[in-house]
Amino acid sequence: MKTTTATLMLRTALIGSLCWLVSAAGIQAAEHDGETDLILILDASNSMWGQIDGINKIVIARDAVGKLIDELPDGSDVGLIAYGHRREGDCEDIEVLEDIGTVDKAALKQTINSISPKGKTPITASITAAVELVRAPTRAAIVLISDGLETCGLDPCAAVRTAKKSGTPFVLHVVGFDIADEDAAELECAAQAGDGLYLSANDAGQLSEALQTAYEKPAVPDGRLIVGTSADGALQDAVVAVVDAASGADVAGGRTYTSSNTNPRRIPLEDGRYRAEVRAIGIKGSPKFSFEFEILDGNAVEKSFDYSAGEVAVEVRRNGALSDAVVAVRAQDDGKTIAGGRTYRAANQNPTVIRIAAGTYDVNIKSVEMSNGPESLIENVVVNGGERTELSHEFSSGTLSLGARRGNTLVDAVLNVIDADGKNVAGGRTYTSANSNPKQIVLAPGVYTLRIAEIRGDKRERAAEVLAGETTEVVVDFDVPQPE
Repeated sequence: MKTTTATLMLRTALIGSLCWLVSAAGIQAAEHDGETDLILILDASNSMWGQIDGINKIVIARDAVGKLIDELPDGSDVGLIAYGHRREGDCEDIEVLEDIGTVDKAALKQTINSISPKGKTPITASITAAVELVRAPTRAAIVLISDGLETCGLDPCAAVRTAKKSGTPFVLHVVGFDIADEDAAELECAAQAGDGLYLSANDAGQLSEALQTAYEKPAVPDGRLIVGTSADGALQDAVVAVVDAASGADVAGGRTYTSSNTNPRRIPLEDGRYRAEVRAIGIKGSPKFSFEFEILDGNAVEKSFDYSAGEVAVEVRRNGALSDAVVAVRAQDDGKTIAGGRTYRAANQNPTVIRIAAGTYDVNIKSVEMSNGPESLIENVVVNGGERTELSHEFSSGTLSLGARRGNTLVDAVLNVIDADGKNVAGGRTYTSANSNPKQIVLAPGVYTLRIAEIRGDKRERAAEVLAGETTEVVVDFDVPQPE
C-alpha cells in the first residue's frame, strides 16, 4: 500500500482513537457489564488468503478472535456469523455458526479455526443477519471484521440506519483489516450509523487490540464532535485529529471523505476539553484549521470548514515565444514551496495551471532554456476560491556563439561564462566538430567575461556583451597571442 502524508495523518488519528478507547475501557474484561450480547461477524471471503508479513490474513484473524474468546468472562453470551466460507461467487453464503448463547470457548474456537475462505463479501446481508439475532430488550455489540468492501451490490450504511430506526438495541463496531485508507468510507459510514467505532488494523497486534477495544465498548459516549468539510461547493476529504487540550495526548480521529455518509464526520467523545486539527487531503497548500472545544453533558459540537481552492495560471515567454520554465508557488511566511509546475513550450501546457488553496502567495519563475537560469519573483499573488489568477512573464535572451581554433583548424576548448557578479553561470566544450564549434549558449542580456582554455593548451579571456534577441559571435584563435 502506498504511504502518503495524508495516509500517515489518518493512521495517527485512528491509532489515537484506539488508544483513547482502550484507556477509557481499562482493558479489563471484568468491566464488561455482562448484560450485552456479543455477535462476531467474520470475513471469510477469498481475499482473506492474502498475507501480512508472510502470514495469511485468515490465520491472523482466527488467532486474534481466539485470543478475544479466551479473555471473555465465563458465562458470556456470544454469537458468530461468517460469510464467504462455503461457496464461490455466492452473495447468499452467510451462515450463523453459533446462535447467541453461553459461550463454550473451546467449541467456538474450534468452529472459527475450521473456517476456510472461498467466496464474496456480502457485508450488508451479514449485518442484517446479525441484527436479527439481537434478543431485545437485551442490547448487543456487533463486531464486524472485514478486509474488503461490499461486493454484492448492497449498501451496508443504509441497512444499519434502517435497523437503528426500528429500535433494535445494538451498536455496530467495524474493524477494517488491511483496508486501504481511501477505501474505508463505506465501512466507516456503517460504524457511524451503528453508533459504533471504525477501527483500523493493519497487522496482527492491531487486530487483537481493535477486537478487545470493540468488546470493551458495548456503547460509545453521547458527546460528538461533528465536522463537515467542503471545497468549491462540493464535499472535501479531510483528516480530523483530536487531542486532549491539557496534555496534548491523542484522543480520537477520523476522516470525512467525499460522501454524505461520512461528511460531516461524527466523532464520539467523553466529556472534556479538546483541541482538534482539520487538514484537507488533495489540495496543495491547504490551510490547517485548529480549534479548542468542550464536550459537556454529552453535547454535540458542530464545525464546518471551507477549503475552496483557486487556480494560478502562469504563462512564460522568451523573446515573444512560449518558453519552458519551472514555476514554484511559495508560502509568504516561510518561503517554502507548496505547489509548482512547468510551462514547457506547447500551447496546451503553457500557461501551466496550478490548483491551490485560497490565499496570498509569492510565485517564482525560473527559466529552463537559458544557461544562467534567470529567475523572476512575483510577490503578493492573491488566489481566491473558485477563481483563476492569471500571471505572465517575459524573459529576454540573446545567444553567445563561441568558436575556438588555431588558424583554420578547430580546437577543443573548455568555456566558462562569468557574470558581472563574478558567478560562473554557463560553460561547456567546443570539441573539434563543426556541429559544436562554435558553441551556442543562450544567456540573459548582459556583459560577461569569457574564460576559454584549450584542452592541454593555452588559455584566453575575453569580454562579450549579449544583447536581447541577437547573436554575439566570438572567435578565439589560439595562434593569436593574448592581448596585454
